[in-house]
Amino acid sequence: LMSSERNSLRFACTRVEPGEIHKQGYLTKLGGAHDGKQGNWKRRYMVLRDDLFYYEDQTHFEKGREPKGVIKLDSHFCIKKDGENPDNEFTIFAIPKPLVCHADSKEDLLSWVKTISRLGR
Repeated sequence: LMSSERNSLRFACTRVEPGEIHKQGYLTKLGGAHDGKQGNWKRRYMVLRDDLFYYEDQTHFEKGREPKGVIKLDSHFCIKKDGENPDNEFTIFAIPKPLVCHADSKEDLLSWVKTISRLGR
């Protein structure tokens, strides 16, 4: 490899420590939509580590309370909604079920999708 190619590869392959926080912030998630039933939207404080943890709010996370739920990211992929996307919607396809979320802005949407997609194990 040429010197410039090696430098670009170095930046593309960053390692993180297990359990390190990659991203955190509020997202609105679709919940309760199991077995064809209609779900409801809830705003939750999300903490992306090796898996995605969600809390009632930021205070619950900061006080060390148990998360309301965990999305295991052992096998996953993440995509944003195609076409017009005024709700900044994206989906995390994980086992056993997908998680549909809305970000507060387009920039936040792109940041979440990029960070989750880079999280391959």
